[in-house]
Amino acid sequence: MKKRHYKWFSAFYRLNDKIERKFTMTGQALVLCAFALIFFGLNTRVSMLFAVFAVSIALLLTDALSLLFIRSDFEFERFLPECVPIGKNMTYPVILREKGVKNSSANLFYTEVPAAPIPDFEVFNATKEPGEEKRNAFDRKMGYYRWKWLITKNLGGKYAEFAVTGRKSGGGIMFEASFLPDRRGKISFGGAYIFQKGIFGLLKKGKIIPNPGSFLVLPEIKEQFEIPENEGGRTNEKSEKTRETQETGSGFELKALRDFVPGDSIRNIHWKSSAKSGQLRTKEFYKEVDSGSMMFIDNFFPERYSEDFEKILSAAASLLNAMQKDDNLPQVLFVGRESREIPDSSKKSFAGALAMLALAGNDAENTLESCLETLFEAAQSASTIFFFTSRYDRSKEKVMKEFAGSGVSLRIFYSGSAESSGELSRYETKIDLQ
Repeated sequence: MKKRHYKWFSAFYRLNDKIERKFTMTGQALVLCAFALIFFGLNTRVSMLFAVFAVSIALLLTDALSLLFIRSDFEFERFLPECVPIGKNMTYPVILREKGVKNSSANLFYTEVPAAPIPDFEVFNATKEPGEEKRNAFDRKMGYYRWKWLITKNLGGKYAEFAVTGRKSGGGIMFEASFLPDRRGKISFGGAYIFQKGIFGLLKKGKIIPNPGSFLVLPEIKEQFEIPENEGGRTNEKSEKTRETQETGSGFELKALRDFVPGDSIRNIHWKSSAKSGQLRTKEFYKEVDSGSMMFIDNFFPERYSEDFEKILSAAASLLNAMQKDDNLPQVLFVGRESREIPDSSKKSFAGALAMLALAGNDAENTLESCLETLFEAAQSASTIFFFTSRYDRSKEKVMKEFAGSGVSLRIFYSGSAESSGELSRYETKIDLQ
């Protein structure tokens, strides 16, 4: 992408933003009508067009005069929730207070102002719009549709305007605002635009009041998502799900005797059995560990944005939701190289896990191999591994075979295409969330 295209789009966005702060939709239509008629209506022989042009100008001037002497200064306080689900309307109270000279607070309107809607050039240049490869060569070269998509993504939802009407509270007027988020992650407001409309509702006059605020939007949760059947563990005498791990040392139970191999500890040689068989035999120990689980989200991909990654995050959030209802959240959640311990299945722990998914991004500088040691260590105390990836290729299948070979129950969720050989097909689930 060329930098001049970025500058054009930025300038156009700022101009359009200023126009929307000065004119209502009706006012914009009337201005366009007046400018169109100026080329035809000034000819006095076309009397009807001239009359429409004159009326349009008169309405705009009258509307401007009705706002001329309005002088008001406001402050406000909003009460945003910490987190909200994606796609569900969020409502929150706002208290608006007038400062200084008390003018009439009738006909007041409120709309949120996004904190940083314009992407920087590096993001614009490196982030592809989903499906961009299907556009024609001119659109790909100019990047306008990529720009529009990035703006929409940064906004995170629709910024509506609300009439300031309600009851008096806290020295001001309390009213209700709402916001409909359409993406996960952190959404930040930079302030609010408080304005009044002219007598005909064509023009606006107001001021942007800085007041930062933010909240988290959680990944989409599908209520019908079911917990896969557990495999690979066993049940102890108390009917509790457990798994066996090979261990040595005191306090572990003897599982079996086997032939001694180089590397085995001499202290574990079973001398009596060795004497009878005529060859060295060693003791093999095991311990039972609780049937906990761990969840891993593969975020090692080069793109700044991936629709397949959004799908696996939604699937992971849906599985967490189902497990929380079953009072059986995983013991640890991995998002790439980052991890979060989940001490219990409380709502607080559940919310913390969802927040981690909400903020998850790609890690283009690392690979799955960079965290394998940590994963295998964590798997020693887990009986089930839920593995989510947007790219299931042969290298990841190889890692999954190692986990499956250790006796751990394995569940693989993937989106997009798969390159697996089919050997682990009974563990694999293609994500297709609708």
